[in-house]
Amino acid sequence: MQISQFIVIILFISLFSCGPSEEENIARAKSLLQTGQTDAAMALLDKIIDENSMNQPAYNLRGIARLENGKILEAIADLDISVALDSNDYRAYYNRGNAYYQIEKFSEAIRDFDHAIRLEPRESDIYINRGNALVQLENYQSAIHDYTFALKLDDGNYLTYFNLARAYYLMDNLDMAKTDFEQCIKIYSTFAPAYYFLGMIALEKDEIESSCLFLQQASDLGYKQAAEVQQLYCDQN
Repeated sequence: MQISQFIVIILFISLFSCGPSEEENIARAKSLLQTGQTDAAMALLDKIIDENSMNQPAYNLRGIARLENGKILEAIADLDISVALDSNDYRAYYNRGNAYYQIEKFSEAIRDFDHAIRLEPRESDIYINRGNALVQLENYQSAIHDYTFALKLDDGNYLTYFNLARAYYLMDNLDMAKTDFEQCIKIYSTFAPAYYFLGMIALEKDEIESSCLFLQQASDLGYKQAAEVQQLYCDQN
């Protein structure tokens, strides 16, 4: 009888000791985030952190989840902890940089992107996002440098060409802007904003027919601003 009870106790313990590990829960939370199940991911991450307040990946992922939910300051707080727990994880700096960008703290964003690049210099997204922050500070030449380097790492990203072209456009370098907007739509043929800007470039060059064609393409793709410009410059022709 005593032996049977001992076996039952051992079996009972083994049943309750085969739950998912922290690593498995982190992987599950990451999968939930990737499939847009942010609330479920958040609940799981809260549980992980409650059980282990030193779990750095959990803070990083919860920062991302809070960023997705628009809770920017709470996201920054989580990412501060993530950085403090592991100052060699470029992702925490990168994600915090994105959070700062969303609240228009562009200098702080650039500082974090700088740090992320020092830790992981071959990740193209960091250069793209730093370039975006530099554009907001009207440092177009540095932004162009970042976008150009990002294209060396990944030359198939249509958004990088678009951002590069927009930086040239803001510098009034219309020929370079035109080339990169064209490259953008070569990769992604239905990207309406690129057609809009090609229309604006043609308009600035007094190429009205070409401008109206591009604006019509942008309008057909649902770009409202293109339709507004059409009414001003094309409908009367």
